[in-house]
Amino acid sequence: MKILLLLTALALTSCNTSIGLYRDAKQAFHWTKDKIQGTGGGGYGNY
Repeated sequence: MKILLLLTALALTSCNTSIGLYRDAKQAFHWTKDKIQGTGGGGYGNY
């Protein structure tokens, strides 16, 4: 099981996949926060 997790983590670091996942999660957080606060939550390039 630990080997599978290690291999998955190594696979996600290739080709900037982990950076993309981080940016997507960050954008989703900001979008959700803006929607809850009622400040819009505009396009993808705001952050």
